[in-house]
Amino acid sequence: MKSKEGTCFASDRSRASRIAKLIADDFYGDGLDLASRCITSDAPGPTQSTRSAASTPQAEGDPWLNLPEVKAAQQLRTSGAELEAGQNSPLLDSVKSAMCVRSLGGNDRDVRLFLTFISAMNRARDATQLWKAGMRLYEDHPETFDPEYVAGLELDALREVLNVARVSRRHGPDSRAWLQISKSLSAGPQSSVRQVIDAGLCDAEELRRDLKSRDNSGRNRFPMLRGPKVGPMWVRMMANPGQARICRIETIPVAVDVQVRRVTENVGVAATCGLPLRKAKRLIQKAWMNAVSEADIAGPDRIAGTCAALDPALWFFGRHGCGHCEKAEKKVRFGRACDFCTRFS
Repeated sequence: MKSKEGTCFASDRSRASRIAKLIADDFYGDGLDLASRCITSDAPGPTQSTRSAASTPQAEGDPWLNLPEVKAAQQLRTSGAELEAGQNSPLLDSVKSAMCVRSLGGNDRDVRLFLTFISAMNRARDATQLWKAGMRLYEDHPETFDPEYVAGLELDALREVLNVARVSRRHGPDSRAWLQISKSLSAGPQSSVRQVIDAGLCDAEELRRDLKSRDNSGRNRFPMLRGPKVGPMWVRMMANPGQARICRIETIPVAVDVQVRRVTENVGVAATCGLPLRKAKRLIQKAWMNAVSEADIAGPDRIAGTCAALDPALWFFGRHGCGHCEKAEKKVRFGRACDFCTRFS
């Protein structure tokens, strides 16, 4: 059925709800054929993460536990190491400052700061490589994740460290964004973003508004966190693996990128064929939001039953499921949602 947008097809809500549930159940359970994609796991053993359904095992090959941001957060929490920030550090020498020994790792606030800064760098690049680079930066220069410390740095000193660690890609804009986020988190009036990082409590709608706020000079207070992809993704990360309690998390849509659009189109959930991604995002988000409203979506603690839980499942299915089939130019079954595939039917 054609829409006014001139696109290819439209699905009814009940069908979309069924597909959403299958994708989430397979992702958080053991329903995906990971062997068909040669996907192996190097995840540690079971964690304290709570699943919404008792039937979803925490298997070694659990895709959720192997998401790069989830693995990084778990590593930070279990390290518990005492690090001397700045010892033998070129960054410290360059700003002629001094820092005391402090404990970094094992603290929810530190995890949320790490997730925040690395999320701001997460655009048009391999996510696994980025989060691994972020962990190396944290191990070598944990002070770069301390907003008060970074706010006092010279831009060139920060840019050098982010560049060497390969955390930044467009080194000028990336380092300026990192510095501005640090200033917004360390000075000025209290904000929803600061509250969720420091206290682990906030409202989803207030967070989305605060991400788009500007300071007195008109600058974006949280550059590179406010976008239609990164913004919802960051809010989800604050809830899990960041372990913040976020009211109205159900209002957060899926974070649409190439992978999410791919699976959405291939299973016929939204009519977006031929549309630019900017216009397609709204249709895709609305379609999955409607689907989730009528489905019991599996997921980890604090995001289960919402688009925030469906989002990583969609991304994983789009990348490893649909992406694999498109390269193979044939259907290679990955999960139960493949039965709804319109591309290789």
